[in-house]
Amino acid sequence: MPYDYRDLAPEDAAFLLDMLRLALGWHLVPPADGSPLPVAVPPRVFDDLGRAGDGGVVATLHGEPAGACWYRVMPADGHELAGGPVPELTIAVVPQHRAQGVGGTLLDRGIDQARADGFAAIDLVVEHENPARAMYVRRGFEPAGGAHGSSRMRKLLG
Repeated sequence: MPYDYRDLAPEDAAFLLDMLRLALGWHLVPPADGSPLPVAVPPRVFDDLGRAGDGGVVATLHGEPAGACWYRVMPADGHELAGGPVPELTIAVVPQHRAQGVGGTLLDRGIDQARADGFAAIDLVVEHENPARAMYVRRGFEPAGGAHGSSRMRKLLG
């Protein structure tokens, strides 16, 4: 299918909230009625979307969002490399658009954008059982710590 990809915009905040629920609840079956997954997300997560350190890509099909890959510098987390912040990446694809290459393309474009934004590295957190972990490894993410069934992975962008 002919997917289009565009830069993340502040008006994508509501869609990103749905995508974050999918990313956090990757092991859950989405409700048949289309309602959001029952995954708690702090309401302030995207209140200030578009601030310095934010970036990402949204996939669309016929104008409808199909997935997103985004990153944010989280000031309180203290992740730095060579004195600069390391943003944390999140990615999710709407279930009916999975297994069509959308996730891989989103990830590649998100990585390229973070590199172009001048970041030296990018991090993500993934649960050990999550099948997406293999995609991250194929794209050069390496273990960088973790606990409680998940691990932080980092990709150097230099």
